[in-house]
Amino acid sequence: MAEDTREAPPPPSLDIDRQLRYWKRCLRSPLPHHYLSNEGNRMALAYFIVNSISMLTPNSYIQSTEPRPLITTEDRRAMRKWVLSHQHAGGGFCGTSSLVFPLRDYEEWDFETKTPSLEQSGLANIAATLFALQLLALIADENDDDAFRGVDRVRTLRWLRRLQREDGSFGEVLRKVPGQVGWFVGGGSDMRYCYVATSIRWMLRGDIKEGDPGWVEDFDTALLSKYILSSQTYDGGFAASSQDEPHAGYAYCAIAALSLLDRPLEDSRAAHASKILHSGIRDMPRLVDWLASRQFVYLEPVEDDDDDEYDEDGPNFLLPKSLADLSLDENLRYVGFNGRTNKNADTCYCWWVGGALAVLGRNDLVLREPSRRLLLEKMQHQIGGFGKTPGNPPDLYHSCFGLASLALWGEPGLKESDSSLAVPVETVWRIERARAALLRRAVDEGKEGSLGREMVDMGLSLCAEKPAWLAAVVGQ
Repeated sequence: MAEDTREAPPPPSLDIDRQLRYWKRCLRSPLPHHYLSNEGNRMALAYFIVNSISMLTPNSYIQSTEPRPLITTEDRRAMRKWVLSHQHAGGGFCGTSSLVFPLRDYEEWDFETKTPSLEQSGLANIAATLFALQLLALIADENDDDAFRGVDRVRTLRWLRRLQREDGSFGEVLRKVPGQVGWFVGGGSDMRYCYVATSIRWMLRGDIKEGDPGWVEDFDTALLSKYILSSQTYDGGFAASSQDEPHAGYAYCAIAALSLLDRPLEDSRAAHASKILHSGIRDMPRLVDWLASRQFVYLEPVEDDDDDEYDEDGPNFLLPKSLADLSLDENLRYVGFNGRTNKNADTCYCWWVGGALAVLGRNDLVLREPSRRLLLEKMQHQIGGFGKTPGNPPDLYHSCFGLASLALWGEPGLKESDSSLAVPVETVWRIERARAALLRRAVDEGKEGSLGREMVDMGLSLCAEKPAWLAAVVGQ
């Protein structure tokens, strides 16, 4: 038999230039009309774009033909102003400018009761608040230790605490309902809100002790942990409850949320064996087994001989009878990830599954090379970005998490990604410094306020009424 002398095809690579051109269009040009239904999620769309550009930045000066950074200093200033303009007067951030009423006209007026009402100035939601904080850190200059300057830390944390329900879970929005006492927490039982809540808490709260300036009462972390841990299903995954079908996205949110509850505030990238995570989950082996089983041998679509077309929605997976039958052979051509049993490969689940395993310290179970080939050869689009499935056009969500997955696996040219916060590691360091700056400011303002009160007390003790000069000094 003649020896096969054909050269092996070159390994796939991430086309940095093509990706940067795609994200430049997303940044500079109006998005396609398909995104009109996402008007309320502009903060999320901005996060997908800026986070992706940040991941690609290391090679932008070397491999790209761009004469200057895609996000200039002027852009950063404008974006920062835009993000802060969405901050709600009662805490949190709105998802789009259409939900932000001009504060000078509406911040203290309720149209229903004709009375002052702080919460009526707009509608903040929990996801937009996380994206806003991430954006402020992503667009900050490299040496900027004050990325959160302008964020109302206290009101945001108090607003976040009110979003927690009696069962420990979190909702999305707060509203006052006519005739109802207290706040109405909107949004369903969703593990994503629990994850978002822990992320915001880790970014903003810090370790200020009760009684010190800047202290804010924490939400019930024990109750949240109980809610999350009770949502593990019989087969090891996580869902909205133990009786629902498990989902890889929920599993990631549950795992990452638990790890964030006791994540160190500084040098958080150091080895962190979360006690809440590893001692709380009742069946860790089955969880790991379930996550590892979300990857499968990807099957090429079969063309129809009659019309040379194939069904893009047809099955493209080959599941083994057991986990033991899933070979860890790196020579497998393509390996895909799904979110639930018997579902097709989907780009975003490379992140939801891969990120969950990374948080658990089980990166060794990811078939990196065949998974990488699937992303780069099947999901990467010819105009840049990534599609949801092979043959689909690129979209911001799947493009961002396609890049994040590759970054998680150490793709050359991409910044290392943090598996719990879904931003580059260097951005996490910036978040840590920004939080420290907020806490220092809170302490300093507390000291100044204490001094002012002491001066007032002294002045009042010396005369019958408050001196005008004293009132001017302390702003009263």
